Amino acid sequence: MENQLSGFLDELTGALIGLAKACKMDIRQAAVTRLLMEGLVTTITEAGFDDQALSDMLLRVRIEKDRIAPGCAICKSVCGNTSDYDVKNIWDSGEDIRFLKSLILAGIKGIAVYALPAIAKGYENEKINEFFYKALSIISYDLMVEDLLPVVEEVAEMNFICKENFDKGMAADETSPNSPFIIIPDYETMQEFITRKTLAIMGENYHISLIPMPEEDLKKITDKLTTSN
Repeated sequence: MENQLSGFLDELTGALIGLAKACKMDIRQAAVTRLLMEGLVTTITEAGFDDQALSDMLLRVRIEKDRIAPGCAICKSVCGNTSDYDVKNIWDSGEDIRFLKSLILAGIKGIAVYALPAIAKGYENEKINEFFYKALSIISYDLMVEDLLPVVEEVAEMNFICKENFDKGMAADETSPNSPFIIIPDYETMQEFITRKTLAIMGENYHISLIPMPEEDLKKITDKLTTSN
């Protein structure tokens, strides 16, 4: 399948994964967590960030990783533990792995869209913050379908919490289903990765549904990021 994302988006995604892995189990810094969220939102195609915005974000991510793991930039014995991830590995995977890893990635992009405004309103959740590091790292691991499905279930759980916090103080969103769901930005692109077998397993065993991200939800956060950066 032809990769639907530009090389620039892939490069930024790989750098975000490298940053998350560089943090390992050290104390998470709020500024790093926010940078991961902002970086993920920047990689959403429908958000419409231009090449300059992508380049600027990539530079911020790499500077932050060099600050956290300064020795890695000059180390001659590359271990790969903090290296930028080659996203091409996802596109070259078998169709079920490609679908699930793409879904986890799309899901945490959606979580970032809802987490950033929620944090601004005082609804911060450490469990969600920690999940960004876990999910980004897991994408880089060589795992099987049965290993990835529970992570997808966690994506749905975090998605629900973020959407609930996002909607506090706003009119109730009647479009969200009662069962577990994952809100997907770039939904049309995601559909091209779906495999019926794995989607059926998700529905039967985890009762997870996929729904497209409302355009107005994405616009709220992209407008703020465009203004602040």
